Amino acid sequence: MMDALFSFFTAHPTVFTLLTIFIVIAILYFILSKFIKLAVLLLIVILLAGGANLLSDPASMPGKIKQNAQTFITGGKQIWHTVSGLWKDASDIADRVQKAPKEIKSSLKTAPEKTGERGEKKKSAPEKKPAAK
Repeated sequence: MMDALFSFFTAHPTVFTLLTIFIVIAILYFILSKFIKLAVLLLIVILLAGGANLLSDPASMPGKIKQNAQTFITGGKQIWHTVSGLWKDASDIADRVQKAPKEIKSSLKTAPEKTGERGEKKKSAPEKKPAAK
């Protein structure tokens, strides 16, 4: 049975290719069917909202498109400005974090001199061990 199937696909490579494509599409459909349904639903909602907007204010369409495009461009510039500011702040913080261990080490070395201590440690009393029974 497998030999007959293998010889058929060897003799007809286009059938094998089409069958493979069909199987891949079927698998992708089952995997992505939820996403496809969501995308279609969002598209319908966007079209309904746009239609309601057009019916509520039937002004000149080119003017509305130009205004919407300008709003989109302005919003994009504001978002870019915010994101670039965040990137700069993040890089500044990373630089400070990199320098912090060196600063702490140098502070620990100069701390006794600034406080007037010699760096001598006080001898603590030996710990008392419990008596053996």
